[in-house]
Amino acid sequence: MEEMMAACAESDNVCILILSRFSNAHLQLFKATGNKDHARSCAGLVERQIPLLGRLGRFRDQGEDMCKLADILVSLCENRGNLARAATLRQQARDIGAEHGLFSLESMACRGLGKTAMLEGPDSTEDGLALLRNGLVAAELNELDDPQYVMDALYDLIMALFAEDSFAEAEPLVMRFREAQKASTAEDGRFCILEFTSVVWCARIHEVIALYSPSLLTPKRYRHNNTQ
Repeated sequence: MEEMMAACAESDNVCILILSRFSNAHLQLFKATGNKDHARSCAGLVERQIPLLGRLGRFRDQGEDMCKLADILVSLCENRGNLARAATLRQQARDIGAEHGLFSLESMACRGLGKTAMLEGPDSTEDGLALLRNGLVAAELNELDDPQYVMDALYDLIMALFAEDSFAEAEPLVMRFREAQKASTAEDGRFCILEFTSVVWCARIHEVIALYSPSLLTPKRYRHNNTQ
């Protein structure tokens, strides 16, 4: 790989192509085997791609690689420094998206930041939900007019709301997600597996309505303070 890179050193586009081939190969091997050596190799190669993409003005690709690198660092879970670095990368990607009107990128970055915040504990829950809501708004404005960004943003926000027992806010989003998945099945002519997920979500919502109790609908972070 290094010999090919040296031979094509004057062409950033070719260097990016070479790096992406090898980084994707390592990523697939990491997913297939769980061997973190492949994840570390992938991270190093993606990191080399990022400045080249910026130099070429390929800002969406640059931001997406920042988010990709952040995901790899989080998956390694080796130290707090990795998590901090991942948060920095996602914020940089979000800034690039805002600067260049790339709502698809802003949505991707906000979703990553939001999910990470939700994992940091009760004190970060509201920040995490706010980021996930912003990710949905950005997805709806995505410049590619790609409905998948909306589906991904809905999925992440609904999962977070269920985790916090915020059923009232989740209900209309679940209905929207389910209708979109049914439409996708009809359009593609093949069953979308996420339609099953939407049915399960609907069942959970109806179960809560049927079995309503104040404790069930009280967010988890408040339950421990209420002994009545």
